[in-house]
Amino acid sequence: MARDVLFLLFLAAAILVGCARSSESDAAAATALAAFDALRAPPAPLTITYPRNGTVFPPEFPPPTFRWQSAASGNGLAWAIRVRPGGEQLVASSSSPEWRPNPSAWARIKKLSAAADATVTVVGFPPATPEAVACSGEVRIRTSTDPVGAPIMYRDVPLPFIYAVKNPDTIRWRLIDVSSDRMPPVVLENLPVCGNCHSFDARGETLGMDVDYANDKGSYVIAKLTGKTVLSRDKIITWSDYRREDAEYTFGLLSQVSPDGRYVVSTVKDRSVFVPRPDLRYSQLFFPIRGILAVYDRQTKRFSSLPGADDPAFVQSNPTWSPDGKWIYFCRTKAATIPEDEEHRAVLITQHLARHFLKANSEFKYDICRVPFNGGKGGTPGPVPGASDNGKSNYFPRLSPDGKWMVFCRAENFMLLQPDSKLYIMPAGGGEPRLMTCNTGDMNSWHSWSPNSKWLVFST
Repeated sequence: MARDVLFLLFLAAAILVGCARSSESDAAAATALAAFDALRAPPAPLTITYPRNGTVFPPEFPPPTFRWQSAASGNGLAWAIRVRPGGEQLVASSSSPEWRPNPSAWARIKKLSAAADATVTVVGFPPATPEAVACSGEVRIRTSTDPVGAPIMYRDVPLPFIYAVKNPDTIRWRLIDVSSDRMPPVVLENLPVCGNCHSFDARGETLGMDVDYANDKGSYVIAKLTGKTVLSRDKIITWSDYRREDAEYTFGLLSQVSPDGRYVVSTVKDRSVFVPRPDLRYSQLFFPIRGILAVYDRQTKRFSSLPGADDPAFVQSNPTWSPDGKWIYFCRTKAATIPEDEEHRAVLITQHLARHFLKANSEFKYDICRVPFNGGKGGTPGPVPGASDNGKSNYFPRLSPDGKWMVFCRAENFMLLQPDSKLYIMPAGGGEPRLMTCNTGDMNSWHSWSPNSKWLVFST
């Protein structure tokens, strides 16, 4: 149900738009920069909003649009831009607070900034008196020698989320080529039912995705990807088939395909809080309060619980695989009950019954644990040191393909779209987590790795 951005194969990308007109030989810009260099005291500050200071670009990335803002920008200023990679410099001008280098200039900047940082300086000046510098700011950027090497598949969801739920045919799945500045093409659209979280095997050959087929919230499609893939009825399973005799509803939350494509692991017998909200950025509160992990074996076509992650006294959810398929990482905390709804056992707990969780001081925190997969036989679970027992809610563990690192979310409470969610990185087996410098001020989540373990894609 969450507004997800889960991927085919990945990277930290930026939205690219058109640029203002600029002249890289503009005499006024050169005059303003010379005056700036001669100043004894810095002028009023200017903030370059994109790229951020310390940004590292992929080598295949197309020219970005540099943007800035200043309290002095309302005074009809013109702008001088200088990029100093290595011993060279590029000078340009713009009549508005943005600039995009042409492809040849950007290629030169990338080549020279692969060995050392490039300094980007922006100076604002009155067009009639360019020597009267009004404001300035600068950032450092660099270009990596490590390519991303793969595209990104993501979901394009209209907000607020409740609108998308009622109009599932408005949701689009797109595929970004990170070397292109064109609008990412649509690769899946016009689903008559809601399609949610999706994942792939390690080779990107098998797709698994939640679908509300035939009004069964537990429906799940598994398809081999070809030039044209049809998500037909014969490719759909339902997590409701796990112990159907229990007469309990199953949503089948946050399922994940195994690296080899044989298995899928999911939360079953689950119950989740779902509260739609009018805020366009955080238009839902959604997190599981009950559930166990179950595995579907595509070879035997059988469902089974995963021992070590199937204790009904806990909620066990948000599973992910280690790249070798030997471990399942998942989130766990004590299961919650809502006495007044125990008779109905609704899968989604709406606002009235979820009011306990909506109080100002309400807490619901998860730890990240891991359990051996052992061919589906499971084992003894254990909390991952550094991502558990820290007084915070820890969720969305994602392991790098080389098996060395884990990136996860940490927030004060709950899961999914939390405004205070930050990304942390640490060794895959546990250790001291480090707050990642890529975090922005608002929600950071829905992350995944590039195949070479060099890049991370995430939503914010």
